[in-house]
Amino acid sequence: MNIGFFIKWDKDSFNSKGNVIGDELLGLSMIKYLRKIPGVTADLYAPNWLPKIKLDVMIYLNDTPPNNQWAEKHVLYLQNAYLIGGDTALKQFSKIGYSGFLFYSKKLFDMHKESGGDGIYLPFGVDVEEFYPRQPDSAYIFDCAYIGNDIKGKERTERFIIPAMHCKFGLYGNWPKYSYTWKQYIKILLGIKKRHETYQQRLGKISKGKIPQEDVPKLYSSAKINLNCTAQDCVDMDVITLRTFEVLACKGFLITDKVPLAEELLAGCVVFTDGGKDLRKKIKYYLKHENEMQDIAERGYQYVVKHATIEAQVNKLYDYLMNLS
Repeated sequence: MNIGFFIKWDKDSFNSKGNVIGDELLGLSMIKYLRKIPGVTADLYAPNWLPKIKLDVMIYLNDTPPNNQWAEKHVLYLQNAYLIGGDTALKQFSKIGYSGFLFYSKKLFDMHKESGGDGIYLPFGVDVEEFYPRQPDSAYIFDCAYIGNDIKGKERTERFIIPAMHCKFGLYGNWPKYSYTWKQYIKILLGIKKRHETYQQRLGKISKGKIPQEDVPKLYSSAKINLNCTAQDCVDMDVITLRTFEVLACKGFLITDKVPLAEELLAGCVVFTDGGKDLRKKIKYYLKHENEMQDIAERGYQYVVKHATIEAQVNKLYDYLMNLS
């Protein structure tokens, strides 16, 4: 079986000036384990890297419409957050003509199943050959650490990221140091508009920029506290993010916002917060109680290696593709 994964962004985000594309990372990790299955070939495709032969199956990691010149069968993996809501997006995508569907959300899968659709629930899994505990690296020993950009929006960023600014904070990602439009800037110069420092600018001043992908596990292993901020649609659709599992696979201590499924499955493995003052309080508490952090991180690590590896998810995917009509 010849399997492709398609992302709508150009391939090789690792070497670009922008942030690493999570869709590319996910596709490559799944390809790695699919290639271990006898009789399977797999590759990642993008606008700058199109298939040269017709594949058996193309799996679309974004909302790219099926292209019959690329493959015999077409599967959409709903693993992105949508401002319009995953439920609304699903209704739109169900009309396009995919052969099958994969869902990172059990809620979305149940909705699709109730409407008579064909698909499987395929939550995120982590590559434990890439994400595993490392020796602390002096370059990445912070009180708190976070990798990301502004896609979570003002409300969630101010609740779950800004409170960490009071400590030794290792922030990575492309944050704008200046977020005024030229019209706003002219008004400021003319005195029509007051200069107001936005949350993007505050974070842009301290951001260390893009972190090399090979150093991400070092950061997760070295930082005293790792933070996670989930997109609102993922919260609504009850999704445990891939970052969560990556941090835990490195035996990192994680404070994360609340998602019902995570609170159920990861109780005692991570610390949950409502953000704001609650987050500041918990950061202060756990920095003084390192033994508690280590115990929680150890339980998180054991959960991931037993229940949340990408290899297990890939085997489930392969079985689905083999029976796809």
